[in-house]
Amino acid sequence: MNSPAWQIEMTITKFHEMLCIDPTVGPELVNKYLEAIKQHDGTLKSLITVNHTALKTAIEKATETVKFNQANKPFPSLHSVPIILKDNYGTADLPTSAGVKALQNLRTKDDSEVVSQLRAAGAIILAKANLHEFALQGITLSSLGGQTLNPYDKTRTPGGSSGGTGAALAANFGLVGCGTDTMNSLRSPASACGIVGFRPSTGSVSGVGIVPVSQTQDTAGPMGRTVKDVRILYGAMKRPGGGKVDSMEVSEEVIHRSGHQVRIGVLEAFFHPESYTDTAVHLEYMAENQIVQDIIRSSLEFIQEQDADITLVPIIPSSHPDWSYETLFAQADTQAFEFKHYLDEFLQSPLVSSTPHRSLESIARSSEFDRQAMTHVFSAALEDPGTFSLTSEAYRSRLEYISSLRESVNHCFDRYDIDALVYPHQTQLAVRIGAKKQSGRNGVLAALTGRPAICIPAGRSPNTASAVLGVPIGMELMGRRWGDDELLDIAERAEGILKGRVGPILH
Repeated sequence: MNSPAWQIEMTITKFHEMLCIDPTVGPELVNKYLEAIKQHDGTLKSLITVNHTALKTAIEKATETVKFNQANKPFPSLHSVPIILKDNYGTADLPTSAGVKALQNLRTKDDSEVVSQLRAAGAIILAKANLHEFALQGITLSSLGGQTLNPYDKTRTPGGSSGGTGAALAANFGLVGCGTDTMNSLRSPASACGIVGFRPSTGSVSGVGIVPVSQTQDTAGPMGRTVKDVRILYGAMKRPGGGKVDSMEVSEEVIHRSGHQVRIGVLEAFFHPESYTDTAVHLEYMAENQIVQDIIRSSLEFIQEQDADITLVPIIPSSHPDWSYETLFAQADTQAFEFKHYLDEFLQSPLVSSTPHRSLESIARSSEFDRQAMTHVFSAALEDPGTFSLTSEAYRSRLEYISSLRESVNHCFDRYDIDALVYPHQTQLAVRIGAKKQSGRNGVLAALTGRPAICIPAGRSPNTASAVLGVPIGMELMGRRWGDDELLDIAERAEGILKGRVGPILH
């Protein structure tokens, strides 16, 4: 355990290379992570449940490793890989809470479909991570898991809603992890915690058995410390055929250019800050935004300098409709309309073997949730069921808006002949503990259009007393619908140039 190999951040490829030499490395890695969790997670609060059978499973897997080695057979893609799951993934052997105290004893008869695929690929479920309650906001505060802290600056949040997974991977509590994304929730923690978060094309990963928010916008996806690890994990998560078989929509054509040429549109509208009525807050935000802009723009310049086959194309705001968060949230976000319907459907499904509550209304009456963590999405359909339902005119209007939004983004890609758009995921740093929400996030465009999007580390803010390495800042790339593999290729090239990942210093 003290060899130089253990001093680096482990990757799936490196881990499997080590297993080929020594099968006992599998249990050793699980032990390493369990020790790190025991030492540091009392402070970070990134996890809700640690799987106490994980080490036993790792020892059993070591026996399988011996057989694979003796037969000179390749390992399954996730053989013996310790994975951290966001605690809205159904797991037959562990509770599934969505971070909500009212659901702390919810159990499912079977794993969610994607967890079944992970186990079939050889994964070990190491722990289930904290999340923002019901996955409804971006600061990772829940009645069951408390407030998760950012490993780089414990005065700040880790983003969210998959912030527990993000913080745990940043702190090296597991090899890779899984989160979900309804608005920003895979990419926000990636940006805030200096890791990689990938939102696949909506529909490419099964959501069956995962506590839902919005069928229109939800997707599960992989998180890791490298794009390659995320790619391997995504390969095990995605549906056979990538989900296209069940889709009635026309697949967007992925452009195949000669050689390694790539055209990336720089979405200028997503670089600029929101405005605040409070002068002091506005000035602080403007200063943070300047830091973010400087880092993202210098990173893009460096990418173009180092890779002559990458062309950056400015996308001016006047060339497309208003894609700001404020406009898209007000006109298109479907969460408040769909949450109650799909949550009740999940709670009442045969998959759920036991739960104290079978409806959102029952949970609301229990008061076993954190009111500070809740948003309008939680209460909307309870207070105004006529408006916030799947049959209302307001809901139909939003679906029509989303359809026109998809067309406008298609038009932008075609007009500029680009393979991806790039922008900062957050136009300000991760907010401080005590803030009610994380403002300045740009992930909603991909969430509403169903496009793949990935956030990679681009750099860090200047160091301070509370952030000795600075606060991570993430660069987001959004690709063409169903162009997941092509987007991962672009992200891996950018990551190889920037080398933006630096692990936190834990005390």
